[in-house]
Amino acid sequence: MTEYVFYHTEAVKEKKIDVKPSRYYESGGGFGFFKEKSLKSSHSCSLPELNTGFIPSPEFQQEIAIRQDEYGCYVDSKSMFIPLSFQADTGDQGNYLMTITLFAKEEEKEVLLFVGRRQLVWRGSLRAKEEWSGSFPVSISDFIPRGETGRFRDEAVKVTVISRSVRLKTLNIEKWKGKTLYLAGDSTVTDQNAQYPYNPAESYGGWGQMLPVFLNGNYAVSNHAHSGLTTESFRSEGHYEILMEQISDGDVCLFQFGHNDQKVDHLKAEGGYRNNLIQYILEIREKGAIPVLVTPLARNSWLENGKTYNDLLKEYAWEVMKLSESMGVPAVDLHETSMELLKEHGLKESGRWFYPSDYTHTNDYGAWKMAGFVWKGLADAGVISPDRKEAPEWEPPKESVRLSIDKGEHL
Repeated sequence: MTEYVFYHTEAVKEKKIDVKPSRYYESGGGFGFFKEKSLKSSHSCSLPELNTGFIPSPEFQQEIAIRQDEYGCYVDSKSMFIPLSFQADTGDQGNYLMTITLFAKEEEKEVLLFVGRRQLVWRGSLRAKEEWSGSFPVSISDFIPRGETGRFRDEAVKVTVISRSVRLKTLNIEKWKGKTLYLAGDSTVTDQNAQYPYNPAESYGGWGQMLPVFLNGNYAVSNHAHSGLTTESFRSEGHYEILMEQISDGDVCLFQFGHNDQKVDHLKAEGGYRNNLIQYILEIREKGAIPVLVTPLARNSWLENGKTYNDLLKEYAWEVMKLSESMGVPAVDLHETSMELLKEHGLKESGRWFYPSDYTHTNDYGAWKMAGFVWKGLADAGVISPDRKEAPEWEPPKESVRLSIDKGEHL
């Protein structure tokens, strides 16, 4: 086990690593805070899929200021929109358990904790002077980033705290032998990056990166979904090969495609799309793992200025459900539950769950909402054993809460 200590102390116990606020992560450096200069330290560090998933917006020209006191390290900022990110090399791949200790010097009404490529594992509040600890499994494997054709080797754990001034106090890292939940899909599933100052309403979010918060540490989530993928290109571009090298007996693998298959003539729902899913099901079963089909997330698409819902993916959703019945495969009907949500709230109000001016891709609030639907579907299908009856809510605000960078309201 490796333990990192972030609070100011005169003496650090043997085998514990003292982290100073000035220590920033760079390729080959072992560990450090992931800051703007980290992005420039190597090509791999510049790729959001291989770092913490948070990148500065073009307007953000400052450098994150990190301070330290007797309680830990924190971001010196006037708002809760600047990430405190830390990255540490492990020297190996596989599943690891991260035990994270936070301390709130003042009351914190909302704290977000991300691991890996911006996967949300905890959202909550802390009282003044409250110390909190949580343990979360993460999965580390090779990865093919967007725009790249070859594999990149990943051997690092990452943690990011979004808060007003919560202290990161300690981080313990150890090998973990639990099960992994794998994700295969497109941009609506993938681990999307986010710019900072962070605004969940204006950040692309895939439901796959929000799913860990609902699993409560029972699975490590390995998300190999990517923007633009089909049931065909997921295999041909090498993503499936990485997944198959890692997956083992008792693991779970979710497949959600359709958004991009419908753009390819030979991947029609009853044709190439169906055939590709059948092949995936058979191969995952050969590994002793559990395949799960997920119908494609519904688009916020309407006719007649929002009077009539326009279902653009119904053939693909139908095919998934037919396959589920004929092959005895667990299925999550995300298409139906998300479509019901959109019909209930209408075109304009449903836009709160989507990236601005986008009717396909959810923001972080929408990703949370859809992940809750998937979690409930997995529980109903008997794939997971939930420890609660209903998914918690994270409601988007009615008005934007983003502050002005020009006015220096973040630093």
